[in-house]
Amino acid sequence: MATEDRTPRPPVRMCVRCQVTTETPVVVGVVHQNSGPGFAVYACQVCAAHYPPRQDVLSVLPPSRQAAGGQ
Repeated sequence: MATEDRTPRPPVRMCVRCQVTTETPVVVGVVHQNSGPGFAVYACQVCAAHYPPRQDVLSVLPPSRQAAGGQ
């Protein structure tokens, strides 16, 4: 049996803005769904600059909920 190359492949994703395949994807959003897993939305390095920075989900909770661990 031949030895296999164990070098991992670089991630390849399509840019949501320009539809070009990129090996350096940047997560610009996450889509949540009621049933089943959600998915990440990717952009290339150039197009990622056109998206606002992602917000920390805990920053939208009132301070009392943050201290209680979201309970």
